Amino acid sequence: MHLLAIFLLAAPAPADSYPTAKGTAGVSFYLPTGTDPRLVGVTYFLANDMAARADFGLAAPLSPSGPGIFATVSASLGLRLYQLKRERVGVFLQPAVAIGRESSPAVAANAAEFIRFAGGIGVEYFFTNRFSAGAILEVALKLANLAGPAGTSVFTTFGTDTSWLSANIYF
Repeated sequence: MHLLAIFLLAAPAPADSYPTAKGTAGVSFYLPTGTDPRLVGVTYFLANDMAARADFGLAAPLSPSGPGIFATVSASLGLRLYQLKRERVGVFLQPAVAIGRESSPAVAANAAEFIRFAGGIGVEYFFTNRFSAGAILEVALKLANLAGPAGTSVFTTFGTDTSWLSANIYF
């Protein structure tokens, strides 16, 4: 609670010094939600208000081991386009593609790969020119159970289960 108060009381950065300028890099830490174990991401601004993104996730059980126990991993690439900035708030669009390994939707005791194509709209609140909090709502087409257990089909879903909250630090 005290940490939140410090961030809220931090002096806001002037609008032109926000970290959406070409050459800025950053890291993001996500709250775990949805079906994808996305936990950490990196950002690099290729141009003003346009950032390349890479996100990674891992959920690896250490014990017990045995049948049906496997690691869940994901990696995604995206392009974040800041369309509107006002005061300390930036609104962005983000197309993304992700690949990973998860529990097979056909046979839960087996693992299978997935690929996801997504488009999202998000908002980022810049507490300072080095720290922000963000949220994104993605709509995604997911093809799951790729290379799944023999005799099972590919599961295709369309939905918003890939929505996230994040804390972002820029350098």
